[in-house]
Amino acid sequence: MTLTVSLATLVAGIVIGYLWQRSRSCSISGYRDFFLFRDTLFMRTIIGMALGALIGYLLFYRFSSLMSDFPLYLHNEPGANSIPTLILAAIGGLGYAFFSVLAEGCPLRQHVNATTGNGMSIFYLLGFYSGILFFWLVVSEIAALFLRLF
Repeated sequence: MTLTVSLATLVAGIVIGYLWQRSRSCSISGYRDFFLFRDTLFMRTIIGMALGALIGYLLFYRFSSLMSDFPLYLHNEPGANSIPTLILAAIGGLGYAFFSVLAEGCPLRQHVNATTGNGMSIFYLLGFYSGILFFWLVVSEIAALFLRLF
């Protein structure tokens, strides 16, 4: 069962990654182009992502009884829907958006640029993955202590 799910996830990731790379789309560029130039080309992608996320969420919610061990289904986790968790998620999202705007593209776009040899994108990804490691080693422990207090 696990190998089948992992293989299906890998195939889906390859297909979605290929289509995303071929579309040359970037969510950060969509906002930038819309607000600066009123260009809606990439903004349509953002709307499509939001609709896809909504449909995916509704499907997972509808069939949640069939996937009781789905790892990202956190409705029963302690503190998952608390105010401190929402505040930490908002701070993380704003930080992600701020640094992606400074880097002129989202992490997916930076991966594509890094594969073409763009040195700044490689530097960005080193910081990106260092940030993920820092989050899992330091911030998640602090957040867990913080959530136990409330």
